[in-house]
Amino acid sequence: MMTSDQPELCRLERPIEIYENERLWIGRGFSKAGLLPTERGPYSTQDGSLSWKSMREASLALLRGDVASSFDNKEWYNNGKTDDTDAAAAKKAICRRGWSFHEENSDEQDADDYECSTTQTNNGNSTSSDNMSDDEYWGFVPCCGAEDGPSDEDGWQYFPDFKEQSLSYPNRKRGLLDFVRRRKLRRMAMFRPDHFLPRDVYNKCDYCDSRAVQVLSDAILDALSLASLFAYGPANPEKVTDAQVIPLKSKLIDTLQIGRNWRSDSKTEEDTNNLDDVRERLCTFAEKSIGKPGPIMHLLNPDVDKSIQAIQPLRRKVIAKYFTDHERVSLARLLIKDIDRDAYELHCKNETCASLIHAGSHHGSKQDDSTACPFHYIPCPNYKCTVQISKKYTKEHDEECGYKLLPCPSGCGIEVARNDMHVHVTTRCSLRQAECPLSIVGCTATVQAADVTKHLNQHADTHLMLLSTRMMEYQTLFKQFDSKIKILEEKIAKLERELARNTALLSTKNESNVISNDLKKVTKRLNALEKKVAHDRRSHTK
Repeated sequence: MMTSDQPELCRLERPIEIYENERLWIGRGFSKAGLLPTERGPYSTQDGSLSWKSMREASLALLRGDVASSFDNKEWYNNGKTDDTDAAAAKKAICRRGWSFHEENSDEQDADDYECSTTQTNNGNSTSSDNMSDDEYWGFVPCCGAEDGPSDEDGWQYFPDFKEQSLSYPNRKRGLLDFVRRRKLRRMAMFRPDHFLPRDVYNKCDYCDSRAVQVLSDAILDALSLASLFAYGPANPEKVTDAQVIPLKSKLIDTLQIGRNWRSDSKTEEDTNNLDDVRERLCTFAEKSIGKPGPIMHLLNPDVDKSIQAIQPLRRKVIAKYFTDHERVSLARLLIKDIDRDAYELHCKNETCASLIHAGSHHGSKQDDSTACPFHYIPCPNYKCTVQISKKYTKEHDEECGYKLLPCPSGCGIEVARNDMHVHVTTRCSLRQAECPLSIVGCTATVQAADVTKHLNQHADTHLMLLSTRMMEYQTLFKQFDSKIKILEEKIAKLERELARNTALLSTKNESNVISNDLKKVTKRLNALEKKVAHDRRSHTK
């Protein structure tokens, strides 16, 4: 367990979840060997886009983010060095992206054996996984809670198949049409800042400059969301897969180069990577690692750039589930400690600030100004404001906080939040200038909102005259409208009569046409009969 004297970022934990999948073989029961080649593997992520053959492989891949090879450019990761020893060390460092199942590890201990172990010896070294069976779950336990959905006592959920629609309706027991099953396995991982920085570096200051941390945290999220849009297009901004995001996230963490932003041999300010350099790398991460949308994508969608810009806020919300705020803040703090090792402009020299401040507040004593952390996070005292800001910025934040209560500038005596001040002054303040409610009938007076009633009482006679005049005008208009309506009614009646007459004529004409056609047919038939009779007479005479 993490001790209370460790930095706050060391106490960050997150669950690693792996799904175990099996298919029913008739006569043999459920088995991983029965899975079809087109289906997810024996162990996978929730959406099945990433699969592994063994639990060991799955746990290491999700813990480190090594779902795809990210060691593509040895020289880039080694800052141009080509020595095999340095390359191996750099590769090992890249495989460790801040998460572990254990607190510490011996340098002689193999990293894979160490992570896959479930116990630790007294000296902190883990037991080797070589002594463990491949059938064991490496510390993962089945999830059988109510929040995980219906399942049997072993955590299995049954489905007809592994399609997304089928997986939305799990069954506690196997039905006649249920041929596959899966269960969620979980193990807690803890954040390990020693993967990036020495203890004497990351142990300084628990907080760091809140503004710099927020800027870096937002830039990290923007970089990952933009890279996913560049890589897979803006077709469906609210849906991504584990296979799409996790490799990009690992590559982004490697791009931060935490632990390599400070150079002890730097002699000039230009030689030292600063915060602007990191922000520049984050801004260009998507373009350099993925590349902007090419001509084919522009041909299919000429407005692809505008589409990406419009839907990026939606993608940010989805990506935030993969890259949580706590993890991004922890990485941002490590970046600041790496960059600001000697200057201490963005963090203080104190170790475990949180413990010192907690101890001081518990005993009711105040810290000496020389040792007090100026970056200590203080929650905004204004109601509904959830911002936590460094102590040095409290005054500046108070001057711009939208939830700070301010007295009404009109002097009505009510305190209103800064965000609501405009609405209050224009629509709610009792001392605002308001028009007379009877301005619609001609009153041009403008008084304070609180004096509207008084104005109505004092000028009742004037208002009555205005109302009377307006009513007389309305009566005149009504008379004019009545005469116009009568004229229109007469025109409508005349048009209706003409329409009826024309309809009757048309129907008569149609009937005459029918009779004429019938007469033509009868005449034609009579002519034919006369010709036949004449022919018969001639034949009889002969």
